[in-house]
Amino acid sequence: MTDSDRYGESSEARARSRRSVITVSLVILMLFFAAWYALSYMRAADTPNASPTPSSTTTACDLAPEDVEVNVYNATNRAGLAAQVAKGLRERGFTVKTVANDPKRAELTGRGELRYGDPGTSGAELVDGTVGVFARRVDERTRTSVDVVLGPQFDGLLGGAAGPDC
Repeated sequence: MTDSDRYGESSEARARSRRSVITVSLVILMLFFAAWYALSYMRAADTPNASPTPSSTTTACDLAPEDVEVNVYNATNRAGLAAQVAKGLRERGFTVKTVANDPKRAELTGRGELRYGDPGTSGAELVDGTVGVFARRVDERTRTSVDVVLGPQFDGLLGGAAGPDC
């Protein structure tokens, strides 16, 4: 009498059991590495580059509206305001990426606020020529995008072409 007969387990059953253990182990290992890769990707996107970036001499006069990526946020209780302004910015040639309520839920008192990082300064100047005088808030972002946050005193986009006088 063999050991497998004695314990009621055939060699085929043991082989299936081993394959199952190996398969589950490989799946768990792959999930671990996928999570590790995603985490490292997110951390790399959040940290500024360690290498020095060449200084840019781009001014608002050198940019076209389609070169500026804009996010439009509504910080008022007026429904549909961000969508209306986003439509107007698209008609003027801007690249509108996000239209939503203000994710920071800021309590604004004026016409609105432009949020951007240092790389987006010239884009913010171009947007400012379209939306009118907005408060400006420079943040730590490394992208060139500009957030247009609409305040309670916002009464519409300025007429005419976008941009500052060049």
